[in-house]
Amino acid sequence: MRAGSGRTVLAVFAHPDDETLLAGALIAKLVNEGWRVHLLCLAPGDDDDLSARMELAADDLGIASVSSLRFAPAAAPPQEDGTVSSPPLLSAPESAVISQVAGKLAELSPDMIITHSPEGDYGHPDHACCHRVTVAAAQEAAPDAAVYAFAWSRLMLRLNRSAGRFFEMISIQPWSSSGGDDETGKAPQPARLPVAETHNVGRLLAVRKRASRHYRKEIAKGPPPMRMLEAAPTWLQRLVLGKQRLSRIR
Repeated sequence: MRAGSGRTVLAVFAHPDDETLLAGALIAKLVNEGWRVHLLCLAPGDDDDLSARMELAADDLGIASVSSLRFAPAAAPPQEDGTVSSPPLLSAPESAVISQVAGKLAELSPDMIITHSPEGDYGHPDHACCHRVTVAAAQEAAPDAAVYAFAWSRLMLRLNRSAGRFFEMISIQPWSSSGGDDETGKAPQPARLPVAETHNVGRLLAVRKRASRHYRKEIAKGPPPMRMLEAAPTWLQRLVLGKQRLSRIR
């Protein structure tokens, strides 16, 4: 991953807070190195307060622009009348989501794209769907862009799995969404990713910590390991979050 002057990154994530809690220090590092980083969030749902807080967090990280497709997350609660006004990401035809992501790629012409791991980080089906549609959209609309996906150390995988168990998603296969099957009716399997690049982001954790304050509500609902990590001082967070691992998949 080369630093550049005036070069463009599109970070494509499933939910508000993913850009900060999963990639905040990396994004701040890229901004410091001269990259212009844009954020596309696929499933913020109808929570205007959460979307507003995502904008504030993005501003803290130095993100140039924030856009959203306004799908609902997998765990979106119903409205008071029992309905969910935004369609869930997992119920949308993936071809339609790919087309929308491709439109943003065509608009920005990024040099680099960053998204979730193919397994959904901790098995989250929205994250896995985001990976699939982003890779497919990049092939269609940004063939020259470098595409990176998260890769996790063993320690972070243990923490991620703890979060997955808390949200009762670790048992959900990342390819089980309604839009993910191929023409044979079989769910596609993730390709083996190349060896991960490790990026030192420890000195940018203070920026991540500043941005994460906008997600106090979400952190408070998280599993104990996540709450403890987010409450830890920056010097202690550096032991766990000081290195960001990415695999270049194209």
